[in-house]
Amino acid sequence: MASIPETMWAAHISQFDQPYTITRVPVPRIRPNELLVKIEAAGYCHSDAQVLHGEMQSALPMIPSHEPVGVVVAAGDAADGWTVGDRVGILNFKNACDQCAGCRATHRRWRRLDARFCERRETSGFHHDGAFAEYMAADAATTVALPDSVSFEQGAPLLCAGATVWGALMKARPFLQPGDTVGILGIGGLGQLGVQFARALGYRAVAIDNRDESLQLTRQAPASLQPDLLVNSSHDDARDHIFRHTDHEGLAAVINCVDSLAVNAWSLELLRVGGVAVLLGLPAQRWQFDSYLLVFRELVIRSCYVAGRDEVEEMMQTVHRHGIRSQLTVVGCQEISGVPERYQTKAFRGRLVVRMEGEWQ
Repeated sequence: MASIPETMWAAHISQFDQPYTITRVPVPRIRPNELLVKIEAAGYCHSDAQVLHGEMQSALPMIPSHEPVGVVVAAGDAADGWTVGDRVGILNFKNACDQCAGCRATHRRWRRLDARFCERRETSGFHHDGAFAEYMAADAATTVALPDSVSFEQGAPLLCAGATVWGALMKARPFLQPGDTVGILGIGGLGQLGVQFARALGYRAVAIDNRDESLQLTRQAPASLQPDLLVNSSHDDARDHIFRHTDHEGLAAVINCVDSLAVNAWSLELLRVGGVAVLLGLPAQRWQFDSYLLVFRELVIRSCYVAGRDEVEEMMQTVHRHGIRSQLTVVGCQEISGVPERYQTKAFRGRLVVRMEGEWQ
């Protein structure tokens, strides 16, 4: 393993709504519970755009991106279970305090600490330095192994997009039986993975979007992981199409990967009696749902922040066994300043990943 330098290249948000600045900064010093990871690839998603626009009220300057994968190059004395050379993915919640109300609640509920709900947790790429850099400090407790069968480029989106939509399916799972039909609403970075996850878990899948180009992303997957039905939600007969497909019962679950109030409200109309809707969007306004549908069809509404470490480890093994893949646009680190603009183009589909090898400038 090569020696660790004292400084590294990194992209920074120095001002909101301005291009990233590329500078050299000190390599992070790790605490006893932490790993130093050489970043091989990192993703960019909608949340990164929100951070750049100042919607997360992040303190600046800050290194963006919360979808990192790489190789462990150093481990703290208390970073149990990891060795130099391990291929890993880093979840964006880390360093739980083990004292706050959130930490106490997770101990009572799950008999273990869960950094997702710590009131003092660090959130890489949101309020603390993230992954658009050569190196990053990771909490050993919220780091997961990246299977050898998964490339760094494919691995990066799994740490947020994958973990989020997998977590949503885990929230729906108690209400489902094998062979039930699950709708994935919004076929972007999350939705294309959601369809494959649903099929891999033994469910039938309906892909729903208002753009045919987005729906076609699902046809890039292996045949066994493709949806059973494609539905363009802008068509007048979209709901009828879904009900005919489900013998007029409706969907057992719908995973909402969009933040439109109207679309999420409409999604409840697609559910069978006792069906479950899992919400992943973060609209500026409050959700609005039909109380008649909720009460008289006994529907369930759940939400999902992001999957926890144990669930992400299960997800990684599912990805390995079934060959689940994202449709990617991969750019080099020398193109990192243009990533936000590229993401905003109307023609962009799938996931955007930065490969960290090569010259930064």
